[in-house]
Amino acid sequence: MRQLQILSILIGSYLTRRVGIRNMKTLRLIMILCALFATMQAHAGAKKSPTLSIRLHGEGSSTDGPSFSSEVQLHNPPVKIFMRNVPVTSERDITAFHPFPGNDGQAGAYFRLDAHGANKLHQFSVEEKGRTAIILINGRVAANMKISEAVKDGILYVPGGIQREEILLLQKQFPLIGNESEFGKKPRRQAKQVPEQ
Repeated sequence: MRQLQILSILIGSYLTRRVGIRNMKTLRLIMILCALFATMQAHAGAKKSPTLSIRLHGEGSSTDGPSFSSEVQLHNPPVKIFMRNVPVTSERDITAFHPFPGNDGQAGAYFRLDAHGANKLHQFSVEEKGRTAIILINGRVAANMKISEAVKDGILYVPGGIQREEILLLQKQFPLIGNESEFGKKPRRQAKQVPEQ
């Protein structure tokens, strides 16, 4: 914050001396805009948004209205159902994942959720037992499944529908389950072996 104050003072003095702006209201407006711009730049570089979206949605109803649910085409079985627009969990709740060969020729995955996501998943699986859960990856219906029991372990199971390119993006975005402490670390360089003579 101190840097923004210094920046606005410098810009203000520059504008009064060099450009010749004498109107204090105009000067204040320019200084506020400069401070706002600097704040937006600082926030823009703070955290990058995820590169892949993974959303769990619940089954909706045609009576919910277009603001609350949308009609989607499922693949297995091939039917159209209504899906709630607001996701239960998202990629922001994921802490790690484990890919496996899916039931549809593509990949499936287990996603470990943080405490918030695990709580939401448990609550959803208890309340919506017997209904359909829909997994969207980058807005595409990747998988759907019937909720048969409560999920207590915080693991979101996606049986298939994940493409190879998406698995590669997931590997850059999340650690593998069990290897969380190693994620993002550079591999250690091994010392060169000097051959004996």
